[in-house]
Amino acid sequence: MNRWTFQFFTPIFLFFLMLIDNHISQLLSGIFSDNLMPDAHLFLIVLMYSVLKHRLTYLMILGIALGVIYDAYFLNVIGLAAAVIPLIALFCYEIQAVIFANRLTRLFTTVIVVFAFEVILPLVEVAFGLVTFNFLHFIASQLAPTLLLNILLAFLLQWPLEALYGIQKTDEGYEIKN
Repeated sequence: MNRWTFQFFTPIFLFFLMLIDNHISQLLSGIFSDNLMPDAHLFLIVLMYSVLKHRLTYLMILGIALGVIYDAYFLNVIGLAAAVIPLIALFCYEIQAVIFANRLTRLFTTVIVVFAFEVILPLVEVAFGLVTFNFLHFIASQLAPTLLLNILLAFLLQWPLEALYGIQKTDEGYEIKN
């Protein structure tokens, strides 16, 4: 696909991935009851790959728009995800040469991105007095299962996303086709 096709379909694709993430999370929460509450973040994984096909300004606008939708739908407080998602997109954009050096660095970047998203949002909510919670319970019941789930999802999606975004393995590492 060319760059213009990606610019049209990326927001739609990421929006539907955000909805699918919610359904996956609800399904897994129902299976594990209250003991484990993993959250799928397919949209963050695909956003990480999207830095290959978009300019930074486009990613910032897209991140703010997706963040407002995420805030309205999931958090009921506008501004939290609208600030964090563009920062994640900026982070991935700035280190894209490192991210796409090999598959292992993509998995590590998934850990960093999901960890940042999962920890920054509750910390800001606590800082503003919006919620109170037990941080150790949060780590054991939500953060750890979420990281494991998203590492598994990122591992399984590496090959389809490499094909979609034109990443090819070469003798020196990985090369991105435009």
